[in-house]
Amino acid sequence: MHDAAFTRIYAEAAIAHAATADTRRARGVERPTALAGIPITIKDNMDVAGEPTAAGSPALAETASPAATDADVVKRLRAAGAIILGKTAMSELAMSSVGLIEATSHLPNPLDPERVPGGSSCGAAVSVAVGAAFAALGTDTGGSVQIPAALCGLAGFKPTASQISREGVVPLSRHLDSVGVIAHSVRCCRMVYEVLAHNPATGVLNPVPRSIKGLRFAVPQNYVLNDLEPTVAAAFERTLSVLSEHGAVLQDIDLPALDRIPDVYQGGGFSMAEIYAWLRSRGLLARSLISSRAFSRIEQGGVLLAADMLDRLSLRASLVESTVQETSRWDALLMPTCPILPPFIRNVADDDGYNRYNMLLMRNTRVANVLDRCAVTLPVDGRDALPVGITLMGLRGQDDALLGIAEAVECLLPGRIASEGLPWNDRIEVRWK
Repeated sequence: MHDAAFTRIYAEAAIAHAATADTRRARGVERPTALAGIPITIKDNMDVAGEPTAAGSPALAETASPAATDADVVKRLRAAGAIILGKTAMSELAMSSVGLIEATSHLPNPLDPERVPGGSSCGAAVSVAVGAAFAALGTDTGGSVQIPAALCGLAGFKPTASQISREGVVPLSRHLDSVGVIAHSVRCCRMVYEVLAHNPATGVLNPVPRSIKGLRFAVPQNYVLNDLEPTVAAAFERTLSVLSEHGAVLQDIDLPALDRIPDVYQGGGFSMAEIYAWLRSRGLLARSLISSRAFSRIEQGGVLLAADMLDRLSLRASLVESTVQETSRWDALLMPTCPILPPFIRNVADDDGYNRYNMLLMRNTRVANVLDRCAVTLPVDGRDALPVGITLMGLRGQDDALLGIAEAVECLLPGRIASEGLPWNDRIEVRWK
């Protein structure tokens, strides 16, 4: 499973970096940088100087020129002393919420090998879940960080899109893409986020999250609670009870904007037009290089009328603004990350099953992308051998506040990973066989 989660492994460089970090730390040569010696993986759509950036697609793997420089996020990781372990596998061109489940390349869920891991940042989540990395960078256009984190029992943070540079990252949609973080806890996500963010909060990480007493949470009753699997519904209700018992103020609300989100995606949505144009400009619109499932969606972007695209963008802008007014008095919104548990691989084998589950998995997560919000998914005990993801969605640009709230909530949830005693925070050793 380790090998399947990666497209490239920088074993020799990682071991040398770890040894140097150990030596310099032992000798007190310099004050350790923020992520000194900490192993982190990056998604296959992020540039590394001297290598082609494949983004999970033969169309790029076979034709792309080597990147001239590192992506901005990779530069920031290196400057902070992080060990880049490797590039992680992803769904082709970041276009699937199911994950990497193809005939020629297979990456199952590490919690249940008969189920999907979620995508498109599937390798990123698996690299953390199996203990290969402290944290992983992914990208999120409609839930591609949130979904695999939730399905693999991890914490996942999708920031407001403008908070982290996407320079040097292969785009799917310049309007919806975000760079996010997957880790075992919110605190771990925050450590990485504060290195990557344009204007991170200053100060030392607080090891004792503040109380949630008095925090105000809105619970949308429309759209995001439709057709939940019983296990998911029960886990969500238990979470609400725990928060209420600890003094949080919960209020059920109707948020009309949520019911309009499917309209943004009519005809494939503007993101398909964006990836169609990006590929066409590079001469990469070839059926022979792109899987049939991905190509059928990309084709939708080629026939979308300019007027229709403008209508979708206008609708999205109106939904962003209306929800700012309607939710400004709440500290966060609460919802299940995905309405279902990880689907069985056998149930996505044919196109009908694949398309059904692909859309169902991202139904709730794409809310944060369309509304240009930050969101954190946390694992809670599903009492069915698999954890369930619960999402806290914050206000646009209030990423630091949301992370603080999520860290406090995380400490109260059954089945959480304790953020105290962070793994990897003493001596770092990298071993790979």
